[in-house]
Amino acid sequence: MWKPWEWAARSNARALENARLATTLCSRRRLERAEVELFLINLHDRSQAASTAVQSATGS
Repeated sequence: MWKPWEWAARSNARALENARLATTLCSRRRLERAEVELFLINLHDRSQAASTAVQSATGS
């Protein structure tokens, strides 16, 4: 026999599971963005250093 209170409990459990999953995915995305930002900063710094080295070597 169908019991409405069981449906409510299952629905709530699914909602909690979805919220936990969404939180995990958002956290991963924030970490990935931070890693990409650090990579781009390091890439820019390396290109600046290489450009400076070339200029000093060529005397420009």
